[in-house]
Amino acid sequence: MSAEKHYPVTPVIIDPTSKEDDGAMGRIKDYFVEQGLGPKDIPVAFVFHEVISVAFAASTWVACYGIQPSATICRPLAKLPIAAKAAGAFEKALAFSDAKVGKMTWLKKVPIVKNAAPRRLTVSLAESLMFRGAIKPITFGGKLYLSYKFVQWTKTLGKEKEAEVDVKGGKKAKKRTACLSLALPIPGESRISLA
Repeated sequence: MSAEKHYPVTPVIIDPTSKEDDGAMGRIKDYFVEQGLGPKDIPVAFVFHEVISVAFAASTWVACYGIQPSATICRPLAKLPIAAKAAGAFEKALAFSDAKVGKMTWLKKVPIVKNAAPRRLTVSLAESLMFRGAIKPITFGGKLYLSYKFVQWTKTLGKEKEAEVDVKGGKKAKKRTACLSLALPIPGESRISLA
């Protein structure tokens, strides 16, 4: 005969009008709202974050192809004890890179890359993967911050300080953008002359 354990269940009633602590998600939401960010800003931030990521990945790959860190920087450090630990990770990255470069048929169509040595492309990709993995704690936060600043910047686009301009007859009107001011008459003024 098995003994079943019964645990008491306490019902939780959530009052949406309550101003009590909403928990961690509520605090996070409040923080982003205070910063002027909302759910509609997520796609812009996500796209910008990914563009930065792809650009950074491509630039580190190009830099590693040119600098060859495994030959220029790491060779003098090969005698250090930590080099043996990094060698295993580098071999894994190299195997992963061999598979990736082999699948990139489009890469042979790029004029700059089609004459490059395939093994050197693979080694430089592995080197860039190692480098980006080593600095990921810095770059991840940096990309988030840049995405945040980009979203803030996009919110200022199109917003111009309202300025008033004098119109004939002593009236004041809001200043408009140039493209609209060419097409539309200033309030109180007609482009059609009846005289």
